[in-house]
Amino acid sequence: MKHIKTNIITFLSILFFLSPNSLSAQQKNYPKNYFRSPVDFTITLSGNFAELRNNHFHSGIDIRTFTTGKKVYAIADGFVSRIKISAGGYGKAIYIDHPNGYTSVYGHLDGFNKTINEFVKAHQYSKNTFEFDLNFKKGRFPVKKGEIIAISGNTGSSAGPHLHFEIRDTKSEHPLNPLLFGFKIKDTTPPKIFNLYVYPMDSLSSVNGKNTRQKFPVTYYNNAYHLKGDPKIILSGNIGFGIQVNDYLDNTWGKCGIYKMKVKVNDSLLTDYTFKEFSFDESRYINSHMDYSLNIKEKRRIHKCFKEPNNKLSMYNYFSNSGIYNFKAGTRYKIDFLAYDTKNNLAKLRMYAQAKEPSQAFKQSDFNQLLSCTNENIFKKDELELKFPTNSFYSDIKFKYSKKADSTYLSDIHSIHKRTTPVHTYYTIAIKPNRTFKNENKLFIATIEEPDKISNVGGAYINGWVKSKTNVFGDFAIVQDTIPPTVKPRTNFKLKNLSVRDKISFTIKDELSGIKNYKGTIDGKWVLFEFDAKNNHLFYKFDKKRLLPNRKHDLNLEVTDKLGNKTKFQTKFFW
Repeated sequence: MKHIKTNIITFLSILFFLSPNSLSAQQKNYPKNYFRSPVDFTITLSGNFAELRNNHFHSGIDIRTFTTGKKVYAIADGFVSRIKISAGGYGKAIYIDHPNGYTSVYGHLDGFNKTINEFVKAHQYSKNTFEFDLNFKKGRFPVKKGEIIAISGNTGSSAGPHLHFEIRDTKSEHPLNPLLFGFKIKDTTPPKIFNLYVYPMDSLSSVNGKNTRQKFPVTYYNNAYHLKGDPKIILSGNIGFGIQVNDYLDNTWGKCGIYKMKVKVNDSLLTDYTFKEFSFDESRYINSHMDYSLNIKEKRRIHKCFKEPNNKLSMYNYFSNSGIYNFKAGTRYKIDFLAYDTKNNLAKLRMYAQAKEPSQAFKQSDFNQLLSCTNENIFKKDELELKFPTNSFYSDIKFKYSKKADSTYLSDIHSIHKRTTPVHTYYTIAIKPNRTFKNENKLFIATIEEPDKISNVGGAYINGWVKSKTNVFGDFAIVQDTIPPTVKPRTNFKLKNLSVRDKISFTIKDELSGIKNYKGTIDGKWVLFEFDAKNNHLFYKFDKKRLLPNRKHDLNLEVTDKLGNKTKFQTKFFW
């Protein structure tokens, strides 16, 4: 019997250590002295790891450079494993694999060192493309710790000059929290809590007699956070919580993300999650982790302290009953919210609440169809067909639909549920035109965000319907685009001589379907035009190796939108 008991205990112990929650809770031994800084100045941050962003967690840290042109260094020996250049995203980016199993990533660069720059430009000219994404084997571009690999910039989707820096697990490609690797970044500043949000979770639950989310402003005094005005709070039934909280580091104004969150009710742990690591495949679950509706309506990014049924984030260590607490009459409740940064600086909010038993169910609004968060769903109505694959939603959706006529478009405006409800995966949308038209290849589906603002969802005309895929709810209609892009020179080509200039540049825009591609030639030969999508800026830097100086040149530029409409610009210039 003794051996049987010992074996049972051993088996249960193995199960515990193999469970997802216990695995995520185990502490990795991140090397603290292996990597040097990627820059040669004191690091201050404008953004940090797992900070809440639109549709994704931030996968690294943003190092403030203030201007472009700062030297960027390899943080350890290794080799360049990837170079990616794009008009958006990370812009010009370089990836270095290190022998200890980690990969460092450097984004929004202005350029690379001489060796890499020469390769990049040669590749771009050989393929006649500005954008590319290439992987390399170990021996191609070896680097040493402290070697200059690049120059900082503001390329891609960067909102200002900075260095986006990541550390990833090479094998899994999961981004890891760089602040756990011992970089010298001063942080004695604790997080700051701004608002508490309390959520009734079903029709029998309430907060101060109301069945809707309630906001409670927070204030700070006596070295702790408190609810402003010390309001009386009465909770009934199943309740969830959310916190508006940011972290701040020393010597910077940047709003950053917290590292760890815990919630306790009467000293019993309700919620515990930590931002150490995640997978890019799960990053969109941020739309369930934060209050998506508040982000859309008010640009407030709230950490929920409860978990929806179909939220599969791996960063959660522990939830009791998915972080939802059942408040029962006869008990006074003490509720603590604890937000930490990586230096263990703590912001703590304590609130007290009373409870009452639910009386009767609150009336729920009407809806067209209940959509399952785990199964496939199909919705059909007149000139609209929708097909949602499995796991499209985080919770079951009480789906609403309506339509209205609008002569601006080639279909009615179809209001597909609410723009403030997130969708996790792409679903199929098909809309039937309600009037005659020409040029079916110029049709696309647009989401109408405002009366004068639309976004191209794409689409193809198939058997009388325009079909596409999208991963948002909102207002949709069919749009026809026969208008070519606009091409406006920023360079004054009326000047007789451009030899004092280092580049020629244009503003290119397309208000409907968007820019698809562009092509520039000088004297009949393809030349490297670079595109800064966020500023609609297209430019060519004069290159003496490929362009003969002191003569007249013929420039031809062709810009095409996503529906095939083209604009051509031609001129002559002396350089």
